[in-house]
Amino acid sequence: MKEVEKVFIGGLKEELMEDKVIDESQLAPGFAEEIKKYGGKDVMTCLQCGNCTGVCPISLKIDYKTRNIIKCCQFGLKKYILSTRWVCATCYRCYEHCPADLNPAEIMIALRHIAVREGIIPPFVKTAATNLVKYGQSVRPDEEIDKIRRELGLKPVHTHDPSFKSVIREIQVLVHASKYDKLIGIQEEVKV
Repeated sequence: MKEVEKVFIGGLKEELMEDKVIDESQLAPGFAEEIKKYGGKDVMTCLQCGNCTGVCPISLKIDYKTRNIIKCCQFGLKKYILSTRWVCATCYRCYEHCPADLNPAEIMIALRHIAVREGIIPPFVKTAATNLVKYGQSVRPDEEIDKIRRELGLKPVHTHDPSFKSVIREIQVLVHASKYDKLIGIQEEVKV
């Protein structure tokens, strides 16, 4: 792996993650159609303007930017893209700024569906699902968050409320009934 430094006008630095040759055997010609099947729009309409990456609140924290993910989808690099570490907060800011009306967030959701169906479970999906069945939300409650909430005059996060246990139980029943727990490997977390 070669390390190449690129410096942008804004002063941000970025490393070249991989330098490799792609041959035709690595392409999945129907990948764009498969993305549409699972709820994404036609990735081939992407203009590669970069607006999605520019407004993404987590783009500075992740290696694989929205624009790059979509370009790989356009090429048909299915195995490659499903095995990379990509994250989407599904805030839809990318969609608000997309001149092609593409909705990159929906593409990311479609990629999650495809990955899970192929047995490729991104760690963040498993973590979020585990937190959901344990705490009723995708992020684990944190004492620091409660401290900040108290300072702001807000109540603690609802997961501390004893009556919330029935809500967590309902979530566990739904996750188990849909077999989502087995699909992503969290069945030991779901107590039905």
